[in-house]
Amino acid sequence: MRSTNKRFISALACASAMTALAIADPMGITKTHQVVQAATDNVPARSAGVDVSSWQGTNLTQQAKSGAKFAVVKVSESTNYQNPHAQGQINNAEQNNMMPMGYHYAHFGADSNRAVQEGNYAVNSAQQAGLPQGSYLAADWEQDAHNNTNGGREASANAITSFMDTVHNGGYNPMLYSSEWLLKAKVDTNKVTQKYPNSLWVASYKTMGRQDQPDYNYFPSMNNVAIWQYTQNWRGQNVDGNVNVLPLSNKSNNASQANTNTLNVHTNGQSSSQAPSNPFVNTSNKAVNTNWVKQEGTFTTGGAINLRTGASTNSSVIAQLPANSEVKYDAYSTRGNYTWLRQPRANNQYGYLVGRANGQDWGTFKVAPVTNHVTKPTTNTVKPANKPSQPVHVNTNNNVNNNWTKQNGVFITGGAINLRTGASTNSKVIALLPTNTEIKYDAYRTEGQYTWLRQPRANGQYGYLVGRDNGRAWGTFKAGSAVATKPATNNKPAQKPATNNSDWTKQNGVFITGGAINLRTGASTNSKVIALLPTNTEIKYDAYRTTGQYGYLVGRNNGNAWGTFKAGSAAASKPATNNKPAQNTNKPSQPVHTNTSNNVNSNWTKQNGVFITGGAINLRTGASTNSKVIALLPTNTEIKYDAYRTTGQYTWLRQPRANGQYGYLVGRNDGNAWGTFKAGSAKATTPVVRQNTQKVVATTNNNATWTKQNGTFITGGAINLRTGASTKSPIIETLPINTVIKYDAYYRAGKYVWLRQPRANGQYGYLVGRLNNQAWGTYR
Repeated sequence: MRSTNKRFISALACASAMTALAIADPMGITKTHQVVQAATDNVPARSAGVDVSSWQGTNLTQQAKSGAKFAVVKVSESTNYQNPHAQGQINNAEQNNMMPMGYHYAHFGADSNRAVQEGNYAVNSAQQAGLPQGSYLAADWEQDAHNNTNGGREASANAITSFMDTVHNGGYNPMLYSSEWLLKAKVDTNKVTQKYPNSLWVASYKTMGRQDQPDYNYFPSMNNVAIWQYTQNWRGQNVDGNVNVLPLSNKSNNASQANTNTLNVHTNGQSSSQAPSNPFVNTSNKAVNTNWVKQEGTFTTGGAINLRTGASTNSSVIAQLPANSEVKYDAYSTRGNYTWLRQPRANNQYGYLVGRANGQDWGTFKVAPVTNHVTKPTTNTVKPANKPSQPVHVNTNNNVNNNWTKQNGVFITGGAINLRTGASTNSKVIALLPTNTEIKYDAYRTEGQYTWLRQPRANGQYGYLVGRDNGRAWGTFKAGSAVATKPATNNKPAQKPATNNSDWTKQNGVFITGGAINLRTGASTNSKVIALLPTNTEIKYDAYRTTGQYGYLVGRNNGNAWGTFKAGSAAASKPATNNKPAQNTNKPSQPVHTNTSNNVNSNWTKQNGVFITGGAINLRTGASTNSKVIALLPTNTEIKYDAYRTTGQYTWLRQPRANGQYGYLVGRNDGNAWGTFKAGSAKATTPVVRQNTQKVVATTNNNATWTKQNGTFITGGAINLRTGASTKSPIIETLPINTVIKYDAYYRAGKYVWLRQPRANGQYGYLVGRLNNQAWGTYR
């Protein structure tokens, strides 16, 4: 989807104000948004439509006059951004007789749990923006730095359907938007469309330029397509152009819709409409105050719960109350499996929220001591269709409290850990506990590989979290917590290394890693990784060839050191080389390699100097772009070199390393420095280079085939700037996220759209702006 319409970089998203639905005026009167019935709630097949975000204004009159019959409005992104123009855009679409729809820009990738969280956020955002219930609400699932599309076809499909299920349960009609290439390559769309037929909204552009009408000969060759996005510049209005290939309706499930499709599209005869018809929205208190039981009390929410205009999950949302919100209520009523609480508000109005579901509290009750008043509202067990978002669930597993060992203690999480309703990874998640969260527990139990901790919660309920996995603690058990400071476990760590140390040679020494090397639980590349040690980590060792309770890392490979053995460490300064690490087909990540080229040190000009990298540059085992990469040196890295050599367009610098080895990096490309040569480094401050005034252009094309266009591109992630418009061209530097690049032309080569950046001395830099029609940043 066009990034200027949709993609917000996180910093911009966080800076934007979130749209609030409930607005209190100075007189204390609460004003709530009233859902407006769309001027049109269905459009026939082959109707034009646009999609908009905060980059467009709220006035869609020009698009309507140009023939647009529907407008898809961005309502939200991730779980922390709402489009501030969404409500105005939806209202204006209705005023212009356009059917409004919505979309959410996804960050959940292949994570089903996060997909549910984003689904709830999207539903709430759509409700706050006034998108009518029953309308289409799509997941915009794209490839960018915030959305991992490499989680696997099945896992991605599972996450997407989890989002769509949440949208459907929230009363909206779910759809999936993405490019044709991404859907075919990264998602099991059959799994999605088996559950939600004809729910795909597919982007596939014939040209990157303006296109006013769709070319149906170019139509995406996919099943279950409902909407086709065919251009990013519809009628020269800098807005995405779409056409619905099936009739669209936000009224009801009408199975006859799909039969009216006049395009050559493969369908299964089912409607793309999955949501129920628009529900009745309560706009007064006339019907909601019957059958209420008087009771004054205070309810503290145990999770995020919607406050609504009526005692129904179909009623409009006034606000989403966060966890630990205190709500004073004056009455309760049980309807279906929900017990609703009534909150008095200004001007004799009320707000309504769920306090119980199926008899289980969604928070904590404090009830005033009034005669004949029960302490908590009563409940029954009839189940309605929709729930408020993310309440505190109660464990329904009947046996979770059996076989528990009593122990009062405090556990501090060592990373993000799920708190669940039961002692099972299949139990529902109450909350994701961040690192360093203190949890008081009263018992523990080991089941399989996990040791579970039980956390007492309100009203005799419990939460459960993993404290150990295969005997390894997932945090810190606070000393003095109870009789024992940590729960016992009958599970030993998997793949425990052997305890025979007889074949090890004693030697006390210090090893400094020359690259990132894995520290493992055993002296085998099959042993579990404790940590990835970064470059220049000092490791004290007491022997070589070790096991037991120690940490292990590879110090040599085939006799070649993977770092520096500090002089004077022990009787011998480095271990013997006749003991090679076991199974060295699995190497630790990014070790220091030894140069295997016989001629790399010939024809070098001696010069001692210091070079400061001007961008990310590869340090290699030889003076060739085909040599192995030792490390990617970040910007402003100081490198001491002792010689240089010019080969072709490159001037290479030679960096002395441990044990007589060298590292090599490019200092100049066609005479242009890739960094700064420090003054006073040697007799000459910069290496002598051959003169080259030839302009660098792409090797696979010439600049005559480029389309002129002056613009600004803001990178949405780290992108390589290259010497030519080819992924094989040398890298000038890696541009970090949010880098502003001015370009003067673009060029399409296969699946890539390249941007050309003018540089000094008539030179150019080239970077990818789009891949398979997916923008890699924001265009201004």
